[in-house]
Amino acid sequence: MKFPSFSLRQTLMLGVAAGILLPALFFAGFQVTSKLETEVALRVEAPLKQYADVLSRGMAVAVWNLDRGVAIELVEAVMRNPDVVSVTVTDEFGEPFVKRGDASGDIDNQRQEEREITYNGARVGNLSVTMSTLQVQAEAREELMHFSGALLLQVALAFAFIWPLFSSRIVQPMLRLRESALRLARGDLSESVASPKNDEMGQLSNALDTMRIDLGALLGEREQKTLALQRELEERARTEQALRDSQAKFAAIFDASPVAMSVSTMGDEVQTLDVNSAWGRVFGMDRASVIGTNGKRMGIWKDLEVRKRALETLRATGELSNFQAWIRRGLHGAEIYCDLSGRVVWLEGQQVLIMAFDDITEQHRYDENILQLNATLEHRVQERTQELTDALGQLRAAQSELVRAEKMSALGSLVAGIAHELNTPIGNSLTVASTLQDHADNFAQSMSKGLTRSRLDEFVANTQQGAGILMRGLQHAAELVASFKQVAVDQTSLNRRNFELQHTVAEILLTLGPTIRKSPHKVTTDIPHDVELNSYPGPLGQVLTNLMNNALIHAFDDNGPPGTIQITARLDGDNRLELLVSDNGRGIPAAHLARVFDPFFTTRLGQGGSGLGLNIVYNIVTKTLGGTIDASNLPDSGACFRIRMPLVAPVIAPDSAAG
Repeated sequence: MKFPSFSLRQTLMLGVAAGILLPALFFAGFQVTSKLETEVALRVEAPLKQYADVLSRGMAVAVWNLDRGVAIELVEAVMRNPDVVSVTVTDEFGEPFVKRGDASGDIDNQRQEEREITYNGARVGNLSVTMSTLQVQAEAREELMHFSGALLLQVALAFAFIWPLFSSRIVQPMLRLRESALRLARGDLSESVASPKNDEMGQLSNALDTMRIDLGALLGEREQKTLALQRELEERARTEQALRDSQAKFAAIFDASPVAMSVSTMGDEVQTLDVNSAWGRVFGMDRASVIGTNGKRMGIWKDLEVRKRALETLRATGELSNFQAWIRRGLHGAEIYCDLSGRVVWLEGQQVLIMAFDDITEQHRYDENILQLNATLEHRVQERTQELTDALGQLRAAQSELVRAEKMSALGSLVAGIAHELNTPIGNSLTVASTLQDHADNFAQSMSKGLTRSRLDEFVANTQQGAGILMRGLQHAAELVASFKQVAVDQTSLNRRNFELQHTVAEILLTLGPTIRKSPHKVTTDIPHDVELNSYPGPLGQVLTNLMNNALIHAFDDNGPPGTIQITARLDGDNRLELLVSDNGRGIPAAHLARVFDPFFTTRLGQGGSGLGLNIVYNIVTKTLGGTIDASNLPDSGACFRIRMPLVAPVIAPDSAAG
């Protein structure tokens, strides 16, 4: 970058302005910045933390009791501070509870504090308070402007006093020095430029006069330097002789090297200049017969294409490294495997190739043996891999058979539940029908002896009562059959349909009624009545059945108090459902949480547990229902299985059914 040329007067003005303004502005900026940071800390950050602490404590009871009125009063009290931008209070689920203001403005000029709202040691919500620093910054900028105005006035007064002194003491003497310098540039050394004054300009004039005197002396020394140049040429001649001696030493070292080496020209045609004694011993040739020829004509290269590639690499890169090739010992000698290395250098104005030939025949043979062993090992690895692949196929077939058995076991439990539930109304109906038959027989006997009004009224009353009981029992049985039929159809198919979650869960619990009643535990549900899904009720029923059976078997101690299994459902965002199956039992050991969904993982091996129940659940939820499932322990006690699935299930292929 080229800077503009300024006169001395302009330079003075800029220097004075920069010398006064810049330090003052820097100091003022530093002071204002420090004061701004202090004001921000006192007026914004400290109140912000105080507001956050007070509101987090004051909001605990209000959020816990869902008392928005108290919460709004607390927030409005804080919002009276004009520096407060926004206050946001959310509940434990992240839903807004109270919000005032908007913090979406200039976030660089805002400070924010967040606090957890706790009640009795539990988090019930979150608090966020945002304050602005714009007012403090505006006051700081106004203060800086006032200081800058005062500073400019100071600079103007400084120019009024400095300029006359500068013109008489610096500018005029500098003009006289300029004329003297021009005379010296023309070679006029006769006139003195010394000054009687002892100030800086006088010292400069005296220095210029000293330079005039020294310049005259330098002209006198020119002849002496000419003589010195002649002596330098003589010294160069001695240096060249020393270089020739050094080349002789290099030649001695080159010849004494134990590595076979050659030196060749790198023109259009490679031509050998010299080889060392080691090269002659390796290839069985004397130096005189080699000089002036090359490896092609000597016949030492087994493959001329390899030689061509080596030369191409040298011409392209200037060096050769880790290049292996077969070389002959003479025209008809034995073949050796050499590691070739070379470099192209400039020597006496021409390109010269220095090559080294390292015999690695034994190492090459060793490497080939290693490669053969590796090839054999690779073949053995392939055979073993095929064996493992076959074993894996057999294992997958066995797993499929176990999954089918697990499904048949669940279906057997369903049939047993249906039989048990139908036994009660049908048995009651049979008892009533038998009683009515006895009453009819007795009435027929009474008819033969003579029918009385009271006997007829008794028979009619008994018949009506029995018919009513019989109708209610048969109607209940019909309802059970219809419900069981729907559950059975769902369990044995992957038909997709619209269904209400509450109704479907009730039908599933009905089929599990005998199993639940055999245990001391109870099952509760909390499912909104208006949750409707377009999904697969059969796989969903299988998931809930497996989770319920798993809880009844594993969750509670045999001799412990009765427990509770809770089924909870709630909408989770747009078109998604969160389904929880939890209990208040002993929970899942921490070491087992990461493996509960693995196939064949069970803590009841040999006691009827296959280890496939939760694996089937995982596959159904993730593949068929298009959701996710995870297991965790509740803070107090018990385990919880959390299922997140879409209200509208994805379309699945027939071969992608769970299990």
